[in-house]
Amino acid sequence: MCTLHLWYQVFHGKPVVFAGNRDENLDRAWDPPTRLVDTPRILGPRDRVAGGTWLGVNQDAGLLVTLANHEGTLAKGPSACSRGTVVLETLRHASADEARRFAEWVAPACKAYTLLIADPERAYVVDHAPGSTQTYRLLPGCHVITNARFRVPDDPKARRCLRRMEEVAREGDPGPDRMFRFLADHDRDSPEATPLCIHPEPGSRFGTSSASVIHLAPDRRLAGFWFAPGPPCSTPFAPFLP
Repeated sequence: MCTLHLWYQVFHGKPVVFAGNRDENLDRAWDPPTRLVDTPRILGPRDRVAGGTWLGVNQDAGLLVTLANHEGTLAKGPSACSRGTVVLETLRHASADEARRFAEWVAPACKAYTLLIADPERAYVVDHAPGSTQTYRLLPGCHVITNARFRVPDDPKARRCLRRMEEVAREGDPGPDRMFRFLADHDRDSPEATPLCIHPEPGSRFGTSSASVIHLAPDRRLAGFWFAPGPPCSTPFAPFLP
């Protein structure tokens, strides 16, 4: 399970503010952010198992792409594509519009996921399940992606996250420390909801394996990339300097 937060065109001078936790089998091997592709310059962590990524930035285009799997689909059914490869290939495009068209084209070959695509001028969500691919253009504001389908009405985790995002927006321009604290949240609004920062239950190896904060500037420049290689409640964030 992953939770992805986008404050889109909310803060002056920071049209793209992203904060996300990756929740995964803690034994799955991965590498911290690095240069994944030289041309264009694509930055992000690398999944050692399948070779792709769950999050990246095209530094030349000022393009952010990230993905959350739908719940219950990690080991279910065949797929002609790797979802981590979808993120990497979508990042090769020069704008959110181009990336969205590619994402719509490739989705039918894949297992279910929700893909977030954003640059300073456009932002989209491509929400895919077998037989149903829906695209949403995002308006300025707060947007959250969980492991449920995008904008389903009964998603307690999304409701809590959106309320907390709106609190951050009302406070004004957040520094990175505010985002780090945001991702470390353990509270839940209802017994059936999962917290944002997940720790393994007894006998389980599933939890929050890393956290990321990314800012893109209006000129498409990467204004900040901070990464915590563990749960954000106890793991320091460090700036990634490509």
